[in-house]
This record gives sequence, structure tokens and C-alpha cells, in this order.
Amino acid sequence: MKIVFLGSGDVAREVFGALVEAGHSPSLVVTQPPRRRRRRGGEEPTPVHAWAAGTSLEVLAPERVNDVDVLDRLRAVAADLFVVAEYGQILSQSLLDIPPQGAINLHTSLLPRHRGAAPVAAAILAGDTETGVTVQRVVKELDAGPILASRTIEIRDDDDTGSLTARIAHLARDVLVEVVEAFAAKKPPEESAQDHSLATCVKRFKAEDRDLDFGLRARDLWRRVRALAPKPGARTALLRDEPVALGVRRAAPVEGTAPPGEVVRVSGDALRVGTGGGLLDLVEVLPAGRRPMSGAAFWNGFHVASGERLGRPS
Repeated sequence: MKIVFLGSGDVAREVFGALVEAGHSPSLVVTQPPRRRRRRGGEEPTPVHAWAAGTSLEVLAPERVNDVDVLDRLRAVAADLFVVAEYGQILSQSLLDIPPQGAINLHTSLLPRHRGAAPVAAAILAGDTETGVTVQRVVKELDAGPILASRTIEIRDDDDTGSLTARIAHLARDVLVEVVEAFAAKKPPEESAQDHSLATCVKRFKAEDRDLDFGLRARDLWRRVRALAPKPGARTALLRDEPVALGVRRAAPVEGTAPPGEVVRVSGDALRVGTGGGLLDLVEVLPAGRRPMSGAAFWNGFHVASGERLGRPS
């Protein structure tokens, strides 16, 4: 069976590698073009492109995958099936109509929950106790196609988006290979329609979503810190005449009361802060221009006093 693989991100790289290792090397790999990842750095290829560069596989990295010349190239491959994972562009119906067996997509949530971008972070932010991966048929409506297979994974209290994504990627390798092999054997999995009434849709975080609102409950802030870690990271500031910008990399909710945003004291390695419900321990922080440090090291190094406040600078 000839396949075309369309993918870009870290999970896509993992499942792409699994397909190659299982003997299902794509006839063509389509990925996003190189992008500038750092403010002063050069352009970098996607994780999928970087992985494929070490092979003899042909890679296509168009700005717009639905352009006529790209569609012509895809038709010329005469692939049986398109396999999509974290590609990053909307696929037109003209593209989806090319392969006779259609297109399947790996999505990192338990559909229909958390359709759209950033589903792993969304699951943590929502306080879900489990998530997983879903392989579905691609249809024009976003992540709304029939489900071919799914697997579930527990969300641990110590998971952030980085660690949970890594565990999901390992799970995704097996399930996607199983589905592709079923198509290759001409015995595709039975499809089950999604219950669209249960669908939720999520978007990528905006810059303002990083700011911690200490008027919220400690547990809500804890989930936001985990959802934003390791990148782009939650943030706040020590409100002085010259505010100290502060990234928050790890946190933990604890019992107690204090005015929202007020620094209470140091507890172990953490800086303890009041919230709208409970206290929040800032376990690991990142002051602007510094290396990551414990909340206690920040207290000592910046001579923080009880009663000072954290929040968003005006």
C-alpha cells in the first residue's frame, strides 16, 4: 500500500518513525516549511522534516498544501491512503478526494472532546482525569470524522503538557501502526460516528492566557501552570516600582487563605502566594534574564518580603 504522510510536530515525528520502522515508509512526506523558532535564530525545519532528512524519503514543504501544483504532485504519487498527524494546515476537499482509501488523522485527545489545536494542554486545563489518542477519518469539518480507533491514558497530577505529550506519543505509535496495517490488509477498522453534541473545541493559547490571575482558585492556577509548561509558560510579576517579570514553571495548590496575589512566606523550596481559593506554592520560577530557580531561591535572591504582591503589571 502506498501512503503519503502529512505531519509536522513532535507527536507526528514519533508516529512517522513508527510507520517507517513497521515497514510502511511513505512514498511522499508533506510537512510545514521551515520557520523561525527563536528571535535571533535562523529558520528550523519541523521535527518531521528533520527526521526525514536522515532518510532517502522525498519531502515536500509547501507554504500552502492546497495550491494547484501541490495537488498535482499528490495525485502523481497515486497513493492509496493519506495519513495525517499534527500537520498544521486545513486540508481542502480536493486534497481529501485524491487517495481512493481516503485520509485518516491522528488526534491527541479522546474525540469528540477537545477538537482543534492544543488538545493536550486543554485536557490538563479542564481538569480531565484522562485523555488519549483517536484515529479518525478526515472530513471537511474540523476533527469531526468517524472514529477508527482510540486509546486512553491517565492524566497524572505531576503531568504538564510536555510530559503528557511524550506519553501520548508513545501510545500513538502503536495505535496508528495498527490502523494503517488494517488498511494495508484491506480490512479497515469499523467506523463509529462521533456524538457531536459532546464536542468541545479548543484554540491555541494567546499571549494573555499566560498571565496568572490570582483571584482564581489555587487548583485552577495549578492546572494553568501545568497546561502551559514547558512552553510558552505561565507568568506573573513581583509588583514593585520596577516590576520583576516572573515565569512560573511548576506550582502546587495547598490549603490556607491569604489575599489574592499576596506573598505569604517560603515553605520548603516554594514561594507561597494567596489566591481566590487556597494557597499556591510557586515551586520553580524563572525571573526575567535569569536561570530557573526554586521559589525559595527567588525569595532570598530578590529579598522578597511577606505582604508583597504578585500580579500583572499595569
